[in-house]
Amino acid sequence: MWLASLPAVILPLWALLGVASPLPAQASTDRVEVRVTGTVLLNSFFTSQRTNNFDLPQFVLRPAASDSLGDGGGFGMTVRQTRLGVRAFWPDVRGAEVRAEVDTDFYGGQQSSGFGDLFPLFRIRRAVVEAAWSRGSLLIGQEVPLVAEYNPVSTATLGFSGLSASGNLWLWLPQIRGSVRVARGAHLSLDVDGAILGAGANEASGELLTQPDRAESSNRPSVQGRAIMRWGSADRPGDLSIGGHRGWLATSGDSLIASTAMSAAWRLPLGPRISVVGEAFRGQALAGLGGGGVGQHLGVGNVPVRSRGVWSQLLAETGHDVTLGAAFGVDDPDDADLDPTGRLRNATWSGMVQWMPAPFVTALELRRLTTTYRSGALSAVHLNLSLGVQF
Repeated sequence: MWLASLPAVILPLWALLGVASPLPAQASTDRVEVRVTGTVLLNSFFTSQRTNNFDLPQFVLRPAASDSLGDGGGFGMTVRQTRLGVRAFWPDVRGAEVRAEVDTDFYGGQQSSGFGDLFPLFRIRRAVVEAAWSRGSLLIGQEVPLVAEYNPVSTATLGFSGLSASGNLWLWLPQIRGSVRVARGAHLSLDVDGAILGAGANEASGELLTQPDRAESSNRPSVQGRAIMRWGSADRPGDLSIGGHRGWLATSGDSLIASTAMSAAWRLPLGPRISVVGEAFRGQALAGLGGGGVGQHLGVGNVPVRSRGVWSQLLAETGHDVTLGAAFGVDDPDDADLDPTGRLRNATWSGMVQWMPAPFVTALELRRLTTTYRSGALSAVHLNLSLGVQF
């Protein structure tokens, strides 16, 4: 019977992860630590020009004939980047440390009514369960892409990355992820990770009923892998990684188009108070990974849009609960792949100062976005003041 052979297959896998056996008597799970977390946050902001999103813009839109209120900019205030979370931790479940986390906010959209963003929609950002052993881990749930783990630090852009469409492949995706530690030294370790992800094309739809997008219609999940080298302490971690992504998009007939990317990421502590974090990628048809290719999958004749991007942020902790930050990101699609109305390039500069004497949150951030079209470059300025409390 094939069932009788399962232990011979499963036991070596558990041993590789550092587990003696999955079959001993069940460990006690009474010792669970549960913590509720949250950030009550008010964002007040000014956006100078018409952009794709008034309160959290990623790129500048071309003027439209329907614009009747000047340049399309304005001043607003919202609380929809307020976050709520629950975390649970079990120190020993059959030899593994187990954590579960649900991370939510109110940035899931807005009601089609005159009240709009005053009554935002509740949204699950992340929901994960992870079991960790001495030599590896297994994660299931919705989490950041394996090949683009980091986002810039910002209280102005909690709803999604402020450098989305400017080099940051950020989107939270359903996935099953495994990690194996292949080398471990006194101050350095090397892990190899792999993930199977739910396919998604990041395409807007007006349908109330769920329908497959072009990625889901390919009938295949996306896959990702990376090698990551880690060092440093829990307070000052450092790492470098390289990774790859492959997905598929359905087109007319039975043909499929590949969505691919090669990526690199870094988190570098530069002394006790300064750090640099960032990512770079090169690939094609990447709008489903948080807006790669400036949110453009396919171009002229359904050609996959090739693109390359990079972003990085410098953070400096000056003491007295003050952090200074400066960031830059750019996404540069191949012009030849785009139709006449396509976005040829998108770049974002930002600077911020955060003052966070617990439990209070105070931050001022200035961003400048420049989006290039065949008719020329358009720029917008976004100024955001964040006020709130963390718990």
